[in-house]
Amino acid sequence: MGVIAPLRFDVPPAVSLFSVAMPRKRNAGEIPRIEASAQTLCVSAAAYSRVCGFPETGFVPPTYPDVLTRGLQLAVLTHGAFPLPLLGILHTEQRIELLRPVAVDEVLSGRCWVEGSRVVRKGVEFDLHSAVSVAGEDVWSGVTTILSRARTGDGVKRPRPQPAGWTAQRSVVWSLPPDQGRRYAAVSGDNNPIHLYRWSAKLFGFSRPIAHGWWTLARALAELDLSAERPCVINARFLAPVPLPGRVTFESGPLQTSGGLHFELRRKDVCVTGEVHPT
Repeated sequence: MGVIAPLRFDVPPAVSLFSVAMPRKRNAGEIPRIEASAQTLCVSAAAYSRVCGFPETGFVPPTYPDVLTRGLQLAVLTHGAFPLPLLGILHTEQRIELLRPVAVDEVLSGRCWVEGSRVVRKGVEFDLHSAVSVAGEDVWSGVTTILSRARTGDGVKRPRPQPAGWTAQRSVVWSLPPDQGRRYAAVSGDNNPIHLYRWSAKLFGFSRPIAHGWWTLARALAELDLSAERPCVINARFLAPVPLPGRVTFESGPLQTSGGLHFELRRKDVCVTGEVHPT
């Protein structure tokens, strides 16, 4: 496949549900590098903060830049050269670098790109990169790892990374309402049907809708009272779905070998696990 010219926009485009649902040309090869950028990202974080539990501080929550770049992400993933369908994809890992505090009144630009893929047990994974900048200086970056089951996996069960030693100091039970997925979709633009209704989730093999991975991560960081004014690195893994409605237990505490924090969401087993390291 030849070189794909970057997509450039004044603001992130609105992508139709038809484009998201459109079948993709099957291609067993590597996913090509596809990139999109926007000169201006429009910040409006108040409703997002309320749904995720963040206080309004004058700085954007550390997960909010993903929402700002969502239109760019979808422009990349609906590009004619991208070979995988989007409906039913699963968020499996997330890395965030908050390089400095981002004020809600700053003029932001953004870019996203995808390239490469790897076969895993249940399909194929790829990494979606996003970055937000101010006057050419990167202030936030993220790497979203996504699983598509549209291709056959290799069936190989790989060991999960084990968390470093940590001590639980906080535990709280969350009660999640049946419309949690729809509430988050309304403020994020993420309308993947596995999160919305029982009937739409069943189309993709789930008996009930499941919570967005981005919402569970954002809610966990809000529960940690993580200040948006401190640079940090955040890593999270999404190990099992969180069904809606439902109850999950959030636990957190300091890592024993660093100044960071560990957190987990549990039902019977761990659903989400992650770490936050100040920089």
